[in-house]
Amino acid sequence: MADEITAGRIAARALAARTPGWMVWYGERTGSFWAVPRVATAIVPRLLEAPTADDLEEEIRQAEGRPAREQTREQTRPGEQSPTQQATTQEATTQEATTQQTVREAARHRRSAAETPAPRIPVSR
Repeated sequence: MADEITAGRIAARALAARTPGWMVWYGERTGSFWAVPRVATAIVPRLLEAPTADDLEEEIRQAEGRPAREQTREQTRPGEQSPTQQATTQEATTQEATTQQTVREAARHRRSAAETPAPRIPVSR
């Protein structure tokens, strides 16, 4: 059981590294892999679930409007990029730049820790 959880966590971390715009985790109780987009405006706002990390990666690709990996591999020869891959690469680069800009803008509007007011505690008599 512990080995399965550890393997799931490792697979989730690897998938998170391959999909920077998504937060990915392994559900220890469900045994499924889960993902949500980090920025709802740049990507379809939704929660994805799949039984394996590879299946979740395909779900993410579909949510982003990218072709499946098998289709991409079949269309190209080794060492050559198809027009679809070139467009996808350019789109991903543009999307990543947009996402980074949105994150920077959001961070700029956050209060610093020193400005955060202390929580109010209700006083009863």
